[in-house]
Amino acid sequence: MIVDSKGDVAELKKMVDKRGFLVEFMNAPDLPAGMKEFAQIYVATLVPGAVRGNHYHKHKFEWVSAVAGKIRMIVENVGTAKRTEITLDSGAETVRRFCIRPGEAHAFENVSDGTAVLVVYTNKVYDPATPDTYEHKLL
Repeated sequence: MIVDSKGDVAELKKMVDKRGFLVEFMNAPDLPAGMKEFAQIYVATLVPGAVRGNHYHKHKFEWVSAVAGKIRMIVENVGTAKRTEITLDSGAETVRRFCIRPGEAHAFENVSDGTAVLVVYTNKVYDPATPDTYEHKLL
């Protein structure tokens, strides 16, 4: 795993039993000071080989984890071009939660054989009138 000094990666404990696993994805204390109001959680699926993202936000933070499948994630600071590549693998012993900051372009590629599923928390509710999404091709 390669993570630059700004990358926040949390290794989240999996609670596993015969039914599957449960992960506490995000708790209020995980959020930075001044960002305690709930905003939005969404789920995205990727079929094998699919790519999502290839954009950045100027104002939005996102915390992302793979809960099914294996995802190759690229994050690039649009100001410095410094890149981080990380694997989000739901089959690992822990689940990784990665924080993407404003100004960090990101792309996700499903590198598993089946459908991959991402869970994402963002500190801003999506508004189609002002999407805060800027194209930046990484994959």
